[in-house]
Amino acid sequence: MLDYADCTEKKLREKLQRKGHDEDAIDFAVSYAKKVGYLNEARYLENAVYVIANSKLYGKRRLVTELYTKGFKREDIANIDFSEIDFAANCAKRILKIKNRYSDERKLYAALMRYGFSPSDIKDAYRIIEDENE
Repeated sequence: MLDYADCTEKKLREKLQRKGHDEDAIDFAVSYAKKVGYLNEARYLENAVYVIANSKLYGKRRLVTELYTKGFKREDIANIDFSEIDFAANCAKRILKIKNRYSDERKLYAALMRYGFSPSDIKDAYRIIEDENE
């Protein structure tokens, strides 16, 4: 299971329960995977943040929501340092990618909000696009 993709302890437990394993076997498997380094949530969290923010071009709010759905703990998510991620630049990329789908600016703005960008990120993104066009 862990060869195919990284997963959190919560997701690994869910997968093993769906396969019909008993709780003792699940506890043993999880503790063994942690001990040997197969289950490394810190590494997985760091990788997931990078992929979600920079590949999927999501804003901070949507990124945090995605991390919750992947099964990361609230404490771990609360300790993430988002200073390395340029959400305004990602928002500018998202605008250029989806702007032709929307007939007016309000709908585009609403879509960007659904992608998790803050109003200040959106404003900064428009400045970035303006600067590139000059």
